[in-house]
Amino acid sequence: MIQPVHSFRSPGTVVFGSGALARLGETAAALGPKVLVVTGSRSAASSGTLDRVRTYLEGAGLSVYVMPVVREEPTDAVVDALRAALRSEGCTGVVAVGGGSSLDAGKAAAGLSYSEASTHEHMVGKAAIPSHGLPWIGVPTTAGSGAEMTPNAVLIDTVTGIKKSLRSWSWLAHAAIVDPDLTLTMPPQITAASGMDALTQAIESYTSTGATPLTEAISLEAAKRIAGHLLRAYTAPHDRKAREQVAWGSMMAGLALANARLGAVHGFAHPVGTYCGLAHGLACAILLPSVIRFNAPVAGEKYKELARALGLVTEGATAEEGTEALYGYVRDLNVKLGIPERLGDAGLTADMIPSIVAETLPSGSLAANPRTAGKADLTAILESHLR
Repeated sequence: MIQPVHSFRSPGTVVFGSGALARLGETAAALGPKVLVVTGSRSAASSGTLDRVRTYLEGAGLSVYVMPVVREEPTDAVVDALRAALRSEGCTGVVAVGGGSSLDAGKAAAGLSYSEASTHEHMVGKAAIPSHGLPWIGVPTTAGSGAEMTPNAVLIDTVTGIKKSLRSWSWLAHAAIVDPDLTLTMPPQITAASGMDALTQAIESYTSTGATPLTEAISLEAAKRIAGHLLRAYTAPHDRKAREQVAWGSMMAGLALANARLGAVHGFAHPVGTYCGLAHGLACAILLPSVIRFNAPVAGEKYKELARALGLVTEGATAEEGTEALYGYVRDLNVKLGIPERLGDAGLTADMIPSIVAETLPSGSLAANPRTAGKADLTAILESHLR
């Protein structure tokens, strides 16, 4: 069977490695003369990263305006505040520093900078996303979301209370500066949650209906690097090799999912996170084994290849053996990372399920899942987490 035409897109420049942050000034020069720096409310400042960012930018002759506004997950109101600052301060570009929330907020603000509509209006489909916005640079301080590599931003609509992903290829970063040294100060629980988000993205982009030989190669390598080093990064936070390998995996998984999309775990994750008050990565980690089991009838061969790449089975293993090995590996890894086994242990109640299912069904991630999942399927998966 001849496959349809595919395109592959990525940020304009990727700078990776220990000390890569020092390249920020020269990389950001094209954004000048004034940049808005978007950060979380505490960590970038307390770790000294924000001071270094300002130093490198000002050293390159750029004027800097800092907005440490992103506390947990970004909302449409946060993005509107950033857009207002871009205009009032006359900024010509954005540098987003932090975890996925900061990067998504900065990305959305840059992408919607020329729009007259509110972010809410874009989220509910009342306004189209402009074909261009201001350039932005992503500087991740966690290894998980891969947001520096993707054209989408996940936001909470404060009017509807629904978490939704906005997407436009024009939102790809001008550059991504990925310095694994910035992840050395991540607390263990954030290392675990963000790392499992990245592993889930690697696995789901590998099995997605949008996967191609190019994205599959990237996804598989991402999974190997994350699986081989995440537990070490969790138990020995200052192990630079482990941090570097997980950062590689996170970045690669982000690149793969940007082009191949994801699956049912990420379809579930947004509403589950909202209703259960769970961090995105934790929701993904808890859901992943259940979705592997659900997808097994159609994705078993790919799960076997993943299990083989991770050293869980030998070449002669069957699809069933590979799937079970991968399923068991993910469950065991969750235990070692201190992650609950069931959503019922993390806040899910039976009365939440209908609403979660209703919000999952229209998800673009669910549409790319290798096995078609309807209302009854999604309900059954969630109900299994109550027992």
